[in-house]
This record gives sequence, C-alpha cells and structure tokens, in this order.
Amino acid sequence: MKQHIMEANLLDHALSKFLRSSKEIDEKTIPKHITSVKGFILRIIHRHGTCTVKNILQEVSLSPSATTNALNHLEKEGLVIRSRNTDDRRTVWLELSQEGKRIAEQMVENRQALIDQLFEKLSEEEKETFFALIEKIFT
Repeated sequence: MKQHIMEANLLDHALSKFLRSSKEIDEKTIPKHITSVKGFILRIIHRHGTCTVKNILQEVSLSPSATTNALNHLEKEGLVIRSRNTDDRRTVWLELSQEGKRIAEQMVENRQALIDQLFEKLSEEEKETFFALIEKIFT
C-alpha cells in the first residue's frame, strides 16, 4: 500500500511539474488572453484538423456549457471558425483560423522543447520505451 502511495505521489509531482513548466513557457510565447483551457481546446482542434464539439468533450474534463463558453470566446477572438455541415445542420464543424493555428503550433513547439529538455539525459532507447509505456497506459 505504501509503495502505491509513493508511486501516485511521484507521478502527481511529475505531471504537476510538467504542467507548471509548460505554462511558464506558454506565458512567454503566446498571447496573455489564451488561458490554459483555451490553449488545450486549440491544441485538440489542431490535432484533429477539423472536429466537432463532441470530439472536444471526449478529451476535456469540462462541462458542455463551459466548453461552449470557451469556444464562443475563441471564435470571438478570431481563433476558431465554426461552420455547419451542409448535410446535417445540427453538426457544427470547428477548425482553427490562421492565428489559431499559429498559437496552437507555438504551444506544441513549447511542449516539444520542454520534453527535449527533460529527456536529454535519456538514451533514444529509453525514450522509446518511456513513450511506448505512456501510449500503452493512456490508450
């Protein structure tokens, strides 16, 4: 039992440190009005290319109303473009504007730079093993 608590604390500490470090990098390189929630949504849309609100809700731990509110702000700020599906008007597609893409790409670059820095002590084989385990655990 004590080992499980130590493992949970270690993982919690590592994830908190990664999130804090990525936030610090973002604060230096992206506009101040991009909150962590907005940034997360931008990165989800960037990863999908084009997606629906349902796709976003599957990846965030926000309520549908909070997600819609964040999307409304992102649309007002000119970072997200909404368009209706011509075959089914109930479906709304989301994609990034050029500025939204630029910000999302900067955030992805920030995380890659942080990962490169954190993992520089590891061999290529150790990195491959680590990321294979992460993929196995979280997919």
